[in-house]
Amino acid sequence: MAVHKCNICGGNLILTIGSDRAVCDHCGQTAAVDPREVIEYRDIYLSAKALMRTGTLAGYEDALTRLQAISFIPQAKEKAALCEKRMKELRQSQDEQKRLRRGDEGNHTALGVIVVVLTVLFLLAAAAGVGYVIWRAVRGELTQTDLIVIGSVAALLVLLLFIGKIRS
Repeated sequence: MAVHKCNICGGNLILTIGSDRAVCDHCGQTAAVDPREVIEYRDIYLSAKALMRTGTLAGYEDALTRLQAISFIPQAKEKAALCEKRMKELRQSQDEQKRLRRGDEGNHTALGVIVVVLTVLFLLAAAAGVGYVIWRAVRGELTQTDLIVIGSVAALLVLLLFIGKIRS
């Protein structure tokens, strides 16, 4: 779509959405605009406004493309600038959300390190406990009650490890 020119001075005609008259930006002369073009420009403008109401980046991009086709109309030019501004805000918002997600992943990593360290410490303590029990067994200091308690704890630990393996 091309810029309309004044028949008197050759200046650019300024169109308004929905109006069948245009005004020359140089000499002020008014000229009639083809009603089909008025309808076409209005439809493009209204469809762009509808796309903007979606609030999505894709909607704004489509609206901007349509508005750029009729950018010789001041109202469309203003809406196009608004689209560009809103698209920039949406992109910044998406970047901020990605940055926050990356920060959360770092927190999960730190928590994972803590869990691994505690697990290793627990296993070392368990190994020391097993060594102590074996040492007492060799010396003959264990009673039948001690053996039942040790067997129960060992069975519970095996069950917990099995459950942890299933969940992961």
